[in-house]
Amino acid sequence: MFFEGPEKKVELALAPGRPSLRSRGHEYWKGIVAKANAQVLSTISNESMDAYLLSESSLFVTDTWLTMITCGRTDLVAAVIQLVDDFGTDGFQYLVYERKNAHHQEYQPSNFFDDCRRLTDRMPAKSYRFGDGDDHHVFLFHLDKPYTPAAEDLTLEILMHGIDPQASRVFMSGPSRKKDFIRDKSGVWSILSGFQVDDYLFEPMGYSLNAIRGSKYYTIHVTPQKIGSYVSFETNAVEGDANETITRVLDLFKPQSCDVVLFQPQSSRQKIRCYYPIKRAVRQNLSCGYRVTFDHHFKPVEGAAPAVEIVL
Repeated sequence: MFFEGPEKKVELALAPGRPSLRSRGHEYWKGIVAKANAQVLSTISNESMDAYLLSESSLFVTDTWLTMITCGRTDLVAAVIQLVDDFGTDGFQYLVYERKNAHHQEYQPSNFFDDCRRLTDRMPAKSYRFGDGDDHHVFLFHLDKPYTPAAEDLTLEILMHGIDPQASRVFMSGPSRKKDFIRDKSGVWSILSGFQVDDYLFEPMGYSLNAIRGSKYYTIHVTPQKIGSYVSFETNAVEGDANETITRVLDLFKPQSCDVVLFQPQSSRQKIRCYYPIKRAVRQNLSCGYRVTFDHHFKPVEGAAPAVEIVL
């Protein structure tokens, strides 16, 4: 059994004076999610944000900005195009579309270059690849429009491959694998404190978590299959020492490799470190006001491993 864990992501912010995104209502956002070939499973809200847990990842909506993440065989660009049609490109201060390299690109409805062609029909843009094309990398497309992010507007992503088998086992469903068990055994509920949590254990395996506190969020998506295991962690609560958060996440999942991605204003110089050795580092200033850092890390191994048998 295989499920494509690596995700696609869009983040955008409304131009000043536009009606609130949240005022569109839950039914509107269910329709946007359906455009991407996903469904809303549950929702939590507070005074600042609505967090939708999806059949394939997550959607976070505030009055002025949103972040939508989808995995599997979703077509996130179809949802983005619907948003562009509804709001117009002049309705956005910024728009960033990101895509992690897939395990099996041949099963996807589109590739990044297809996505770019569809999006550039509607907006001026620039595109980049962070990392080596024959190794782990992230593609990024953004609306080519000047923007100045707020000083506290930072987003951290930790994209992990080859998670530890013991960590994976916790996220397999079954009679003894309930959400309370995951809360007590996995540690994912306590990565950051003071958050309202919504989570879902998939059948026969897989796990998603949304956590919100005011306008801050963190989200985790676990694909624990033996071949192609993958976990993503993302948060905009980059407060204090972000390196402690990175260490906490890596200690939970013990991946064979990870990409650590940080979006921050160009005026900011938040430095992030990972105790895994680094293989590739990329730094890029974007015309939309962000500075993006991408670091690909690997876990040193000892000795040789057996070949993996492929059952046809």
